[in-house]
Amino acid sequence: MANTGKAIKGPDAVDSRRRALLRRIGLAAPMAYLAPALTGIGTAHASGGSGGSGGGSGPSGRSGGEGRGRGRTRQPVRQPARQAPRAAPPPPEIVAILPGDIAPEALAAAGYPVLARTGLPRAGGLLLRLGLPPGRSIAVAQAELAALFPTMIADGNALYAPEEFLCGPEGCAAQEMIGWAGWPSALSPKIGMVDTGINTGHDALAGQRLVVRQVELAERAAAGRQHGTAVAAMLVGRLDSRVPGLLPLAELHAVEAFHTTPQGDRADAFALAQAVDLLVGDGVAVINLSLSGPDNAVLRRVVQLAAGAGVALVAAAGNGGPGAEPAFPAAWPEVIAVTAVDARERVWRQANQGAYIHFAAPGVGLWTAASISGGRLRSGTSYAAPFVTASLAVSRLRQPETALTDVVDGLIGCARDLGEAGFDPVYGHGLIQAPGQCSADEFLTSGE
Repeated sequence: MANTGKAIKGPDAVDSRRRALLRRIGLAAPMAYLAPALTGIGTAHASGGSGGSGGGSGPSGRSGGEGRGRGRTRQPVRQPARQAPRAAPPPPEIVAILPGDIAPEALAAAGYPVLARTGLPRAGGLLLRLGLPPGRSIAVAQAELAALFPTMIADGNALYAPEEFLCGPEGCAAQEMIGWAGWPSALSPKIGMVDTGINTGHDALAGQRLVVRQVELAERAAAGRQHGTAVAAMLVGRLDSRVPGLLPLAELHAVEAFHTTPQGDRADAFALAQAVDLLVGDGVAVINLSLSGPDNAVLRRVVQLAAGAGVALVAAAGNGGPGAEPAFPAAWPEVIAVTAVDARERVWRQANQGAYIHFAAPGVGLWTAASISGGRLRSGTSYAAPFVTASLAVSRLRQPETALTDVVDGLIGCARDLGEAGFDPVYGHGLIQAPGQCSADEFLTSGE
């Protein structure tokens, strides 16, 4: 039919104006359904449904499932949602203990820039973070450094994570499970811990005997304070708080060693080696390590030096599950590894298993301090470790002249056997018990 010159009205007029606009900006009309946001014409409709979350209305107010009166309504082309790009992992690094007869400049000259350095008095040298030359893998770099500097200990700068999970509303009878009541809480040993930051203003920690320091993090941002606050409160929380600690009168030396990464809070071997060395210098009796990661030659050497100085090290067994590879530092023979059990003395389903497990301790559904105030329920081998740390600290305080191995043997003899008779890779030697549970002796609380 010939054009009569009459103005087009209604929905057809809207379509006509829309097509004309698209032609002027160089787009074909169907593009309105592909990118309505680009054209400023918000007319793409969801297929079917009414105007709720799954549908929508055009300018006329009709739902996307209705026709326009002439022909079939074009269906929008759904575009897949764009996924946020994953953050790139940090570039690989080397961590090294540099003997005094080698200058850091020699490493830089060999193509390994020094990213950070700090003294390591107990090891008698410098602790270094090194960058890698372009195209070098960690394995190739280690081999090259071993050939160039045979007396230097070097390894990949591995990352370690806190071992925790939030959990459901399970009951907590943790201290009663291990017979912890009364006299141990009146003792004041010196304890060390390496963890994330600590909120010293938390109501459970305000006024407690805390010494908190942070290792050299260089360009990296410090981690949050949730995990460290929870572990610290388990050890030395005020008795009159909602999260009373095992040893509220103890002196706690805490070193913040974690930094933030796109994957969560992490501490590298460089930071952990610094932290352990600092605590040995402070003269602590026991160091709590509620963290885990891969084997590492540099961190292992620092742990060996700490153990050689008579310091006990207690670590979380790992939250990888029964089939996971051994977690470190717990799997090193110098370290006491702790797995987690629930209130029924059943092993936690996420806990690592292996011949390196020493003890089981409560670690499921524990009421622990939140990062700002109050508390929350958590599970993990991280939260089992403090029970062994506290028991070991009290035992060492009571037996200052006894060798560490003999003190540990005493705790093994007192542990409640779980699982298979005797030692097993699930529960180790059994459920840790409070010092004195196997003895009728009376212990002094004053002056100790």
